[in-house]
Amino acid sequence: ESVKQVAVADVVVLTKRDLANADAQKSATRRVRAINPAARLVNADCDDQLAGLLTDNVVSHRSAESERWVTDELNAVDAAQDSWEASGHDQGIRAFALTFDRPLDWTAFGIWLTMLLHRHGASVLRIKGILNVDGEAAPVAVHGVQHLVHAPTHMRAWPDGDRQTRIVFIVRDLDPADIERSLAVFCRLDQAASAN
Repeated sequence: ESVKQVAVADVVVLTKRDLANADAQKSATRRVRAINPAARLVNADCDDQLAGLLTDNVVSHRSAESERWVTDELNAVDAAQDSWEASGHDQGIRAFALTFDRPLDWTAFGIWLTMLLHRHGASVLRIKGILNVDGEAAPVAVHGVQHLVHAPTHMRAWPDGDRQTRIVFIVRDLDPADIERSLAVFCRLDQAASAN
């Protein structure tokens, strides 16, 4: 249960650090990063870090900071690939990102995601991404935890020059290649997706 909670968290609060030596603290941080590289780590003994916990709305996509929240997670997954491969997977949990150059059909994507979560919702611990939707000038942000998918949000603009669909998954006991293949086939993406 604790591994699952780390996998779906946006913020992980590290407590009782005074009871652990430096090596144990580094080991705990590495393990959290291996499970969920994009979670914000907060030290419970730092008042300035704790101050914003009850006021920050990390799920809101309405500000420039929240748009960075989406792209920061995508970048964290890219940066963490080597450490995941080196450390192995924790209780079958894997994080990976899919990118697609071609715009997605919004209806087809919605049906595909509904089917994926209906069949594997307990194993899809988290999904987050920005989608290049056919006919939209700006991306659509999606975010879900297991069977719960937050309402998609139309972002104001692309955060950078990259117009690819980028989706991060954290899953348990699912093959990323199966997810990639099913999305590509269902949404008729003729160009191959690249799994990071």
